[in-house]
Amino acid sequence: MSREKHHEFWGESRKAEVYKTDLGWEVDLTNLKNNEYATRQVHEHSESYAENVAENYVQGIFDLEPNDFGYYGYNEKNRNYVHGLDD
Repeated sequence: MSREKHHEFWGESRKAEVYKTDLGWEVDLTNLKNNEYATRQVHEHSESYAENVAENYVQGIFDLEPNDFGYYGYNEKNRNYVHGLDD
């Protein structure tokens, strides 16, 4: 699967990168203080939506949540993710 970076957002201790993939948009979220990382897959949404996710994260409007890290601590939910089972 191809993945191409389109945008990068920086906050005081956070970074977000917006990628276009074959499936749609994805946003990599990184907390630079504690080195936490997660990917939000927003495939069904627009580029503007993905940019808003990135900007809201770096501004501290939302934090990473435990289910962002997926099953057994993996940092990315993929097409095999099942809500409720893999949380």
